[in-house]
Amino acid sequence: MQPDHKLNLWELLNYSIFTYGSLKISILRIAIVVLILAGAYFIFRFFRKWMMHLSIAEKLGMKRWRSFLRIIRLIFFLGAILGSLSMLGFRIKQVLAFQLFETDKIKFTVTHLLIVLAILFITRFILNLIEYHFDNKIKQKRFDRGRGRSIYTIVQYLVWFMAILLSLQALGLKLTFVVASSAAFLAGIGFGLQNIFSDFVSGLIILFDRSLEVYDIVELTDGTVGQVLEINLRASKILTRNNQVLIVPNSKFTHDIIVNWSHNEANTRFQVSVGVAYGSDVRLVERLLLEAANGHDDISANPKPFVRFNDFGNSSLDFQLYFWTANSFYVENLKSELRFAIDDLFRQNKVEIPFPQRDVHFKNPIIIRNEGSE
Repeated sequence: MQPDHKLNLWELLNYSIFTYGSLKISILRIAIVVLILAGAYFIFRFFRKWMMHLSIAEKLGMKRWRSFLRIIRLIFFLGAILGSLSMLGFRIKQVLAFQLFETDKIKFTVTHLLIVLAILFITRFILNLIEYHFDNKIKQKRFDRGRGRSIYTIVQYLVWFMAILLSLQALGLKLTFVVASSAAFLAGIGFGLQNIFSDFVSGLIILFDRSLEVYDIVELTDGTVGQVLEINLRASKILTRNNQVLIVPNSKFTHDIIVNWSHNEANTRFQVSVGVAYGSDVRLVERLLLEAANGHDDISANPKPFVRFNDFGNSSLDFQLYFWTANSFYVENLKSELRFAIDDLFRQNKVEIPFPQRDVHFKNPIIIRNEGSE
């Protein structure tokens, strides 16, 4: 270009700022790249608002909605990046064939990276759809809530296992080699990780035999009562009444004796003990105890509460009020409210709750002397 030559606008826009092989960067190409990226951004935002206008987020749930948006965002911006690289002079085939690293068994290129990312994102999206299907079945009462979550957990692990196998196969690894390597690896570390493998096997047993399900109320061997939040392969999460989350190894559920209050049905039977003074009208006591139970909203009407005259105690007539409730997780609060109601009813009807008394008889008479009178 001659020094006195004046560039027109088109020539100025196409003037190469940087050139390397087929790569030619000009002002026009930079402007087009900016337009492509900005266009992808605004189109994605418009698409997101349009989907929210259709109430897709409410139908899918926020968790699945975010996963869906991640996949759409990846597709938009991946296309925009590839288009931008093509505009700058890169050959797409060369970019996709660019080798990131190489070993004796595999050659990892950009294409392999994109395939693995696509498999992972699609797997996550498929799992969200499956979870959405299970949630609908649970809402329609076709599935028990705990059982539905347990079945979904099994499906989740199977789908992820297939996704990992597909990813390894996409990288060029033969599955026979992967299986042989895994067997050798597991044999080598098996003796050092026996407890962990025991937890994994226990997790599979729990998921398949469904002796423990999500949302079940359980009592551990140390007396801790909690609700099952998650059942994973190695450990499960238990929410206690103190609102603490315990991470419990799955082997504890298969090796120890665990009380599952929700295993048979939602309603669980509990009791409150009370003693009344000798001479009290026992039929009145029975009627008052039933009145206290029937007046509480969280106590089930079917089966009906009942009263058992338990024993003639040392200081009292001992009764037990039995009742059923579906709110077993907070049953201690319910028992407290029942005791308040029983005490009020007893006070209103002059029923006395005694305290332990002891009469002491001396075999020999005791002579009390007044030293001042001597």
